[in-house]
Amino acid sequence: MSHRMLALWTVPRSGSTAFERMMMERGDHTVVHEPFSLHYYFGPDRRSARYDDVRAGSSPEAILADLDAAARDRPVFVKDMAAHVRDLADAPFLARFTHTFLIRDPAWALPSLAEHWPDFTDEEAGYEALASLVGATTDRGSTPVIVDSDDLRSDPEPTVRAYCGAVGIPYVAEALTWAPGMLAEWDLWEEWHRDVAESRGFAPPSTEPPPRLGTQRVRDAYERCAPIYERLLGLQLGTDRR
Repeated sequence: MSHRMLALWTVPRSGSTAFERMMMERGDHTVVHEPFSLHYYFGPDRRSARYDDVRAGSSPEAILADLDAAARDRPVFVKDMAAHVRDLADAPFLARFTHTFLIRDPAWALPSLAEHWPDFTDEEAGYEALASLVGATTDRGSTPVIVDSDDLRSDPEPTVRAYCGAVGIPYVAEALTWAPGMLAEWDLWEEWHRDVAESRGFAPPSTEPPPRLGTQRVRDAYERCAPIYERLLGLQLGTDRR
């Protein structure tokens, strides 16, 4: 008998690794960090040309086999980018997971992404892929569980409590804080996770206005992503509390 696999699909620079760190602190799930990034960037059928090498265990079949093996022992929590699985998200794939989503205003997420990868692609920005996964989940008859990054950072206790209630796991208040430190699970993408490695909990959102959108690439991406974000924001967990 296999345990449930709970997935958090997101976009880059959303605060998702802090959410993952909270799930690690709970101690009741095997937490798997962005396993499908191997397929997207390093697999035999990779979708991105950003890297040249093919890594062992990077095929979708190998990744799913590893997740299935982990789920035979205990519940699994997977955090990954929606763009990494968009080409994989057929009915059998979707049936493996309980799907949840983390969104962030692209006025913040895209400039942060551009700091790491000025040449990011629309697909790497991830908003269209995220909306596609939300739609696929809805088409299967599920109400999407969507958390906004600003809510998570400004009001972590009620936001995490609502998330736990929506997915049927206990709320663990102690998991909202953790010891700082870089973890082995983040080795592949270490440079992206330095902020959370230095954190002790969810950092409050900035009180400053969003940064300038900067390059034309960022401005164009924002024009495409902002309407998607606003649409998903209207579906978020706890919208009826507003």
